[in-house]
Amino acid sequence: MTEVVSSILGPLLQKLASLAVEEIQLVSGVKDDREKLKSTLEMIQESLADAEQRQTKEEAVRLWLSKLKDFCYDAEDVLDEFETRALWRRARWTEHLTFKSKVRYLSSWISDFIFQFKMARKMKELGNILDKINEEKTKFNLSSNVHEKAIVPRRETHSFVRPSNIIGRDEEKERIIELLKKSDDGGVGTIAVIPILGIGGIGKMALARLVHDDDRVKEHFKDCKVWLSMPVQFDVEKIIGDIVESLDPQKKNYGLEMQQNFLRSMVENKRYLFVMDDVWQVSREDWVRLTDLLGGVSKGSKVIVTSRNKSITSIMDTSSSFNLSDLSWEDSLTLFMNCAFDQGKAKNRLDLVVIGKEIVNKCRGNPLAVKTLGSLLYSKYNRSDWECVRDSEIWQSEFDILPSLRISYDLMPSYLKRCFAYCSLYPKNHIFEKYELIQLWISNGFIQYSGNNQELEEIGRQYLEELISRSFFDVDEEIYPTVTFRMHDLIHELAILVAQTESCNMKVRARDIPPRTRHISFFNPSGLPKDELQACLSKLHRVRTVVFEEGSSREFFLETCIPRFKQLRVLFLHKSSLDLLPSSIGSLKHLRCLHVCNSRNLKKIPKSVYMLRNLQYLGLAGCTELEELPADIKNMISLRLLFITTKQQRFPAGEIGCLTSLRMLAITGCKNLEALFDDIQLLTSLRKLWIMECPKLASLPQGIKNLKALEDLLILACESLRLPEEESNEPRSTSRLQAFLIGGLPEIVSLPGWLEGSASTLKRINIAYCPNLRELPEWLPNCSSLRTLEIEGCPELSSLPDGVRRIAALTKLRISRCEELSSSGEEDD
Repeated sequence: MTEVVSSILGPLLQKLASLAVEEIQLVSGVKDDREKLKSTLEMIQESLADAEQRQTKEEAVRLWLSKLKDFCYDAEDVLDEFETRALWRRARWTEHLTFKSKVRYLSSWISDFIFQFKMARKMKELGNILDKINEEKTKFNLSSNVHEKAIVPRRETHSFVRPSNIIGRDEEKERIIELLKKSDDGGVGTIAVIPILGIGGIGKMALARLVHDDDRVKEHFKDCKVWLSMPVQFDVEKIIGDIVESLDPQKKNYGLEMQQNFLRSMVENKRYLFVMDDVWQVSREDWVRLTDLLGGVSKGSKVIVTSRNKSITSIMDTSSSFNLSDLSWEDSLTLFMNCAFDQGKAKNRLDLVVIGKEIVNKCRGNPLAVKTLGSLLYSKYNRSDWECVRDSEIWQSEFDILPSLRISYDLMPSYLKRCFAYCSLYPKNHIFEKYELIQLWISNGFIQYSGNNQELEEIGRQYLEELISRSFFDVDEEIYPTVTFRMHDLIHELAILVAQTESCNMKVRARDIPPRTRHISFFNPSGLPKDELQACLSKLHRVRTVVFEEGSSREFFLETCIPRFKQLRVLFLHKSSLDLLPSSIGSLKHLRCLHVCNSRNLKKIPKSVYMLRNLQYLGLAGCTELEELPADIKNMISLRLLFITTKQQRFPAGEIGCLTSLRMLAITGCKNLEALFDDIQLLTSLRKLWIMECPKLASLPQGIKNLKALEDLLILACESLRLPEEESNEPRSTSRLQAFLIGGLPEIVSLPGWLEGSASTLKRINIAYCPNLRELPEWLPNCSSLRTLEIEGCPELSSLPDGVRRIAALTKLRISRCEELSSSGEEDD
């Protein structure tokens, strides 16, 4: 396990400089201690990259980093107390000065005095601990001139391969060769790029070798083929030198000017195939520099690139790529048997073949895993050897599978490493949901402000896209606006490996849990004996995440967690069987995420929940027996996401509208709901509004059209709903709405006029199963940014406005099950 401290220390320094800490410190008298902490941490930060790179070889450095990481967590807890106090002060000053509030004010003044004394002591203690850590650092002679990125040795590869050793890639091979032989429209200097993408061990290099050595490819590229083993850093000068040396070994060790002259003369008017194996990263600038130097190659020259990073396709201007999938079970078994037995010998040991099939199941189609385990068992005919491999964890170093994947992790920016490792909390084949996972990252402080006023949710989305691009996630399903994704089994094992002391999935290991564990999960906890569960929990003190999914959430579990884990940031109780949360939950003052979605027995949320001033995500979706929202929800001033299912007919006035930090509001499955809340226009930060399956909801408040920050509006399956129209002579408001999706709204006859204020920003319009929709607005062709227009199940819609098909940005127009349009010849499918 390597320690990643840089991504924790950076946000900690931001907290030390926050307005909340500055506000409290003036009263508490801790300014000097705060400044000392800040300056010492800044000095440590300068040499942190060197320490994180040296820890893999120097155990003493790793242990020092572990101490520093624990300190950063403890310091963050203390600073969060400052921020929590500041939130309480904000809420207190907004109260009316009634007699009761004056009494509370006097009581809080005394509380402030006690708080100041306690925090001054804690800041002193932190300073003393950090002094010792900083003193210990001096003996390592750490350098401040080392960049964060890990140094990974360059892996030399070659082009030779025996075709008989490659199983299950014939189809991809033929498609690539067809593209290689295809003539391109460009002239001299045009180089088409064919990327082969996928996780480590999936067979990218093997497929490239297979194509490179094919006789048809040799014939087509008579001038020359060049195999390049790419450096981790895309070094144009080094690549030029490698190409020149490959073409003429006598011309090496020359300066850049001579090398580029050699290169241009060698490739001029010739058709080449360049294979760039294992490209990790490349900037657009460096790619253009390289292709400019290859500008003399003739029409039909090609580049094959293998990479784990899918984002290179946009940088290299390629329109097609090969995303390698796992091998089929049959191909995996064939490859395994070829590696484990000499030809024809497998039939003599059918008992081992049975075990081999079980081993192949564990490999989940990854060729590297199949070959490694098969080769490990070659010439071993003892049944116990095969059973040992079958029952062992495949990440053990002797199998040498995860080291290949580990390189991808080591090259990852530190801010992504924490996000990735956190996913080890979930079991294999878990389906992650975009908004949910991003909110968990935010709640734990993993998302770092970029300094350009970006929303945390937007930064989290970029983190997720980068992990997908680096092949750490595979998209499972994408139906706008939701995206679900999974981890390959081997990637999941890697996450467990790198998060060993940080996170613990009790389904993976229930004993010997490290006492420093910060995040813990229980899946199907009813299968764990009560005494074993209590014994595990009793070892822990600093837990920040508890995920408790699919099982009876026994009362003793919460009774143990709440008083013990006072630093808890995430309490995730999915499909809980509880009918009431304990009122003690209000004592979790650091809690950012409370998720009790799909807890179908839950009837009541205790009033104490409103005391959770730090709460950013409250998930109550699917709680079909929930009688009402928590009382005084307006006091939860930090809420960013709110998912609601209740039995209420109407939401209380003056409550939800006060949640001015709210970014996303989802109201789903409220079977009795007849009206929302009239002060919706006060939600000035709201980006996403989803209203689904509310059959009695007859209208939306007029203020919905004045939500200036709204980007996504989704309304589905609300049979009685009419959308608000503009009032006469009302000035048309503009907004930045980007996506408008409606479906299952039989009362809709036309789209509301106020949508025209978003004509320049709308990118997506989806309309489905609105049986009485008769017309689309005439301003629709003015939607200059519109990319997707989908209309389905609108039988009364007879025509499209003139010019819709000529919208320049439109890339997807789909119209189906619209009989009137079909009869007029306007339906597309």
